Amino acid sequence: MKESKEMIKRDFYLNQVIAAKDTDFIKIITGIRRCGKSTLLKLFKEYLLENGVAENNIVEINYERFQFDKLRDGKELHAYIESKLKGQTGKGYLLLDEVQEIDNWPKVINSIRVSFDVDIYVTGSNSRVFAGEQLTYISGRYIEIKVYPLSFSEFMLFRGYDNAHKQKALQEYMRIGSFPAVALTNQSALANAVIAGLFDSIFSRDILLRGKIRDEGAFYKVTKFVLDNIGNNISANVIANTLKSQGHKISVDTVDNYLTLMCNAFLLYQCERYNLRGKERLRTNGKYYVTDLGLRNHLLGYRSSDLGHVIENIVFFELKRRGYEVTTGKYDDLEVDFIGTKQEEKLYIQVSLSVMDENVLQREVKPFKMIDDKYPKILITTDDFDLSDDFFDHVNLYDFLLEVK
Repeated sequence: MKESKEMIKRDFYLNQVIAAKDTDFIKIITGIRRCGKSTLLKLFKEYLLENGVAENNIVEINYERFQFDKLRDGKELHAYIESKLKGQTGKGYLLLDEVQEIDNWPKVINSIRVSFDVDIYVTGSNSRVFAGEQLTYISGRYIEIKVYPLSFSEFMLFRGYDNAHKQKALQEYMRIGSFPAVALTNQSALANAVIAGLFDSIFSRDILLRGKIRDEGAFYKVTKFVLDNIGNNISANVIANTLKSQGHKISVDTVDNYLTLMCNAFLLYQCERYNLRGKERLRTNGKYYVTDLGLRNHLLGYRSSDLGHVIENIVFFELKRRGYEVTTGKYDDLEVDFIGTKQEEKLYIQVSLSVMDENVLQREVKPFKMIDDKYPKILITTDDFDLSDDFFDHVNLYDFLLEVK
């Protein structure tokens, strides 16, 4: 079967789903709305069919379709699945989109797990799927597969670019962002319209409505501040005090609630600080990074003046995609942009637009010289010259982003 353009395979995620197939765990696929979770379920269905699973052994439910609206009730859902699987031979497969729409979903899904011979795959667009007492019903019985919008290498694939067009691709990646639907558009006006629709859906439905936010004006002031300060150390207290100094009345608790809602919707990710000398996490300040730069540009407008922080944002999410836990390192008054840890692996990373100025180079690599261990220390820039020495490896941004992982 010829693959449609909208079904370009994202093997990095599909392989994770396939690897978890037929295990006793519930597979929970999480990520911001429209990042590709539904398509991933469709691709997995294709895989099942191509590998001998009968189509009537696959139960698909998408709560964005009105026909499934009544199945938000657990008893109705249970009865529906029983009717679909009744009399069938072999294992069943449940592919359920937007599981948070089900009342008390962990209890319902666990009941389905123990009642039927069924392998369960669900998606969720809000991290609140992991909150609340109901989660105890599936504690220790689920695997989370985290899906992000397109990586730079995926973006090039979706746009049909080869390495000869990587500079053009990066400019577009920073401007229109990384949602699959946007990457598949060829017209600038259409891309902007898609981004506007995504913005309204994510902000209105997943944040304002679910968070029961009444003062939208205050919320957007906080949002603009955070998105304008990606890569800077900020906190709810800093934001509240700054807005107060500008004449806006807002409490620290309100700001903290807004930040939590944006993180729950996978719009923002917090990067906590780690004291390299004291070997402990710091509770004060931290950095926030935005999942999609196109959404940021939609709210703030595209600017070339902060490319350093934009590149830092891109590197942060590339590390997250590769499975690293990412923190910011603090060593006295010095800072390491990222510490990436994964099992026994650790990386120290500095990100800079350019270090061809000797003063900038020395400032960026100075923290590396203070860290007394043998883990890799990597400086990522857009420079073509290799300035590596005994303390660090200098890596070009394109080489880092296009490295096969």
